[in-house]
Amino acid sequence: MALFFWIIDLLIPVIITGIGLLFTYKPPRRINIFYGYRTARSMASQEAWDTAHSLYGRIMLHAGPPLVAFVVLAKLLIPLPPEELSLVLLSFSFVALIVTIPVVEKRLKMMEEGKQAARRHG
Repeated sequence: MALFFWIIDLLIPVIITGIGLLFTYKPPRRINIFYGYRTARSMASQEAWDTAHSLYGRIMLHAGPPLVAFVVLAKLLIPLPPEELSLVLLSFSFVALIVTIPVVEKRLKMMEEGKQAARRHG
């Protein structure tokens, strides 16, 4: 049973790291409805799509490995029952996933507003 909780607890941080690697080095080239960072803003233009994947990939790549290390250290050092510790660690992992979305969306919004301002003044 202990192995099960190790796998569950490390699954999301490893996926975050994998997404970071994938979107940094092999992002989806064209806007599509199947794969990628898909929001209304990211799909508004090819430039927004490319920017979103570049930024999201870098953020995930910076978040994933420290999250893996955090999970391993927590599993080794925090004396909680495995079920309780898993809930805490999964919560941290989900927060890491969710917090990145407003960061990327804010950058895309700034990019969009910059283009609109340039059109008005140019």
